[in-house]
Amino acid sequence: MQNNKIKTVIFDVDGVIFKTRDDNGAYLWSRTIKNDLGLTSEHFSAIFSEKWDGIIRGKIDLNEHLQTIFQENLFKDLAVTPQQYTQYWLNHDYHVNQDILSLVESLEIPCYLGTNQECLRTSHILNTVGYCFKGCFASYKIGFIKPEQEFFQHIQETLLLPPHELLLIDDTKNNIDGAQRCGWHVYHYQNDIDGLINFLKIHETIL
Repeated sequence: MQNNKIKTVIFDVDGVIFKTRDDNGAYLWSRTIKNDLGLTSEHFSAIFSEKWDGIIRGKIDLNEHLQTIFQENLFKDLAVTPQQYTQYWLNHDYHVNQDILSLVESLEIPCYLGTNQECLRTSHILNTVGYCFKGCFASYKIGFIKPEQEFFQHIQETLLLPPHELLLIDDTKNNIDGAQRCGWHVYHYQNDIDGLINFLKIHETIL
């Protein structure tokens, strides 16, 4: 008989570990960057272009992408360098969810991060909250992104665990569906810390 007991939890970063968007879905840091650096939604569209997929898969270097983008006419009147933009982004694009971190520390099983992320921000994330987790599975290292099956299979193979012993906590429905198709336990987190705690108690991963 298969034992469905959860042995490891994978936490998403943005929307779970970090509060990154407001109630309207806009990035929190976008509230101030126009006044501070002069960047608008048009600039964001250029930065987070179709190449972003390749960046978070580790196929395109973020710094090289920004150097190219900042040479375009759209950016010529800005008194800001790619390095200044990157520093601003990293320093403002996170608000740690302390309730979740406290929950992580109360769990009696290993916890990891599982995130669609490029190299620079992954390092920043680990410098901020990495002490709470045993490790981090970032898409730029894996070469695949959530909700792709290969992302979840990589975690299974690395941890030497079957899917039914893994739990994904994520705020994105597509990622939840992808993990579920692989046979994982899942919890669709929607800023409902009490609901998550109850779920974990039912599955005997928290006292």
